[in-house]
Amino acid sequence: MAFEADPRLALRLREGSFLIIVEMNTPASVQPFESAMALSTAMAARVAKCESVAAIAVTDRLHSEDCHDPVATATALKAASGKPVLMHLSGKGSSPDRIRAVLAEARGKGIGNVLAVTGDRSDRHPVRSGSGRPLAYAGGYLDSLEILGLARRAAPAFFTGAVVNPFKYNPADSYLQYFKMIRKLASGARFIVTHAGWDMKKLQELQWFLGMRQMAPSVIARLLLLSADDIRRLERVVFPGVHVPREFTALLQRESDISATQSLAAQLPRIGMQAAGCRLMGYSGVQIAGIRDQGTLDMVLASIQEALRTYTDYDAWLAAWKDYHGDLSFEPMTEAYYVFHDLLRAGGAAALAGAAPRLTDWAFPAVTLGDRLRAALLPRVLAGPAPEWLTTFYRAAFRGGDEVPESRLRACFYLDRRGCPKRLAYGACGGSTPDGHCEFEHAPCFFHRVLAVADVRHELDRLEEAVADD
Repeated sequence: MAFEADPRLALRLREGSFLIIVEMNTPASVQPFESAMALSTAMAARVAKCESVAAIAVTDRLHSEDCHDPVATATALKAASGKPVLMHLSGKGSSPDRIRAVLAEARGKGIGNVLAVTGDRSDRHPVRSGSGRPLAYAGGYLDSLEILGLARRAAPAFFTGAVVNPFKYNPADSYLQYFKMIRKLASGARFIVTHAGWDMKKLQELQWFLGMRQMAPSVIARLLLLSADDIRRLERVVFPGVHVPREFTALLQRESDISATQSLAAQLPRIGMQAAGCRLMGYSGVQIAGIRDQGTLDMVLASIQEALRTYTDYDAWLAAWKDYHGDLSFEPMTEAYYVFHDLLRAGGAAALAGAAPRLTDWAFPAVTLGDRLRAALLPRVLAGPAPEWLTTFYRAAFRGGDEVPESRLRACFYLDRRGCPKRLAYGACGGSTPDGHCEFEHAPCFFHRVLAVADVRHELDRLEEAVADD
């Protein structure tokens, strides 16, 4: 039987119309499915009456692995809304078998829009006390690139997307994200969704980078509405990859201290202006996360529609955005790095022609002698001829006892993947801190070392290579 996926989302993106996608979460498994879905199903029924909403995004294991089936959630929301669904598929705690099973179930339900995500740190990942390398997690993390490959092999008709986090504030993290984005596009991703953030300079930077590389995929910006509880926890709760600068946190908390109503009232024009700015920067749409009830849904959609009607000129939008926020900085650290000069300036929508990357005054990490030798010598040792004891020793030490495909070893220049707590090989996840530390906070991101080796060997293009089927 042929797999016939719902083509509406792909068609709308190809048409070039600006889309609004509403994000809803797969519920936690502590409640029975029907009762856990009651609020989301009611919201989906409201979405059915909203012509401005093009689709519903359904998250997978967003906060915890203990969630209901994303396919069951997506099927219920599709039925209630009559809209196409974009099902996130997380590699957190996932094996290839789990992904194949979910994809097969999705095919059977006619769900063909899939967003591949690696996922943040699992709530089941053991915490190691003291210093040192974090413990391995038995459940593992499947890289979004591997999920893309599994989807491609399961059915070419899947309309697959991937994620990029442009909200990075040092050269290594910025370029690691962009190189991996290109690798995802080369490996079958047909559209891109960003991480959430408020720094419009970074959202413009992503579009300029794509323009510099003469690439024009459909890109959807994920925008986040924060609840009063979210805002109260900002000082002590880490949202991996979502950076809320201290100055902006203080503003959000002042707004929230007045009342939850005031907090929402302040966020509505901001999220509307973000959506309008994204359209003027060339984004294909926005995906709105954090809407929890029908009343808020109506207000958010009304604010976005009003902003889209109001701001049809980039310079007029920019003046309004700056006027609303005054001197507020959205940079989460001092000396924040941006790939280009002159971002978010008047006339900036058309300024790419004269833009140049800033690597003339910023540098990638320095490579260590050990990493340089490892990248040069280990491929020869593992390929042979070499003494059996030496080959056995290096395979055991390098692979950690696992039979890792050669493509993964080559992808990270034969560095020891155990330096990444998620054991990723094809590139960094999006969860690093603004200063470049791993989401697990034990050390700088492992892929800084990979980038340093690639840079010194003049092989940065290898970080963009498509991932072949193993």
